[in-house]
Amino acid sequence: MSLAVFQADCKRALGSLTHLSNDELDEYINNEEKIETILQGLDQSYVKDIENEKETLLATNSSLSEFNLTREPTLIEGRERVEELSVRGEELYKNVEEKMKEIREKSGDMSLETALALLQTAASEIEEESDKVATQFLCNEIELDEFLEEFLKKRIIMHTRLIKAEKMTKILSTDPVLNNVPSYVNAPPVSINSNYFPGITPNPVPNVPYPIGGISMPMPGNVNYFQNHY
Repeated sequence: MSLAVFQADCKRALGSLTHLSNDELDEYINNEEKIETILQGLDQSYVKDIENEKETLLATNSSLSEFNLTREPTLIEGRERVEELSVRGEELYKNVEEKMKEIREKSGDMSLETALALLQTAASEIEEESDKVATQFLCNEIELDEFLEEFLKKRIIMHTRLIKAEKMTKILSTDPVLNNVPSYVNAPPVSINSNYFPGITPNPVPNVPYPIGGISMPMPGNVNYFQNHY
């Protein structure tokens, strides 16, 4: 619709009324035919534009309504899927809460620092046990096969615990959330010689949680390996 055409029609209609007297104006007010005569003398092309715009909007709304009806099954299916996922999410949340409750009940008041200290202590204890096995071998109290089996098994356990302890230490030092966990036991790290092997003087090596380089097996002195077979 052209605003200029509408304004021109308004001025033209007012111009045809400005010279009329009050009595004549009253006649126009009370006579609709005279008003129609004035309107018919105007351009009124915008009225046709309004009608065309109205028809276009009605057709567009009708097309959108038909399209929405075709999408209704998809919408219903999607809504049902969302409801299923919501129920599944609630179930998973409850399962996680139950698991967390079990962990808290089993761990009691143990903090992560306490668990770290216990893990370091356990690594130290298993190292001492491996030292005892090595001492027994050097004193000819156990055979070579038994020594290899027991010593290597205990050293593997020790290094596994050391690796876990180092990982836990890194987590505690880098995670700001875990740093706010209350500390029940602030035990210092346990010093463990992870490169120790009985009968060997190790060269200085980088501090790593697992053995590096070759390891030569210690052999007890003056041992007759056939003494138990005759």
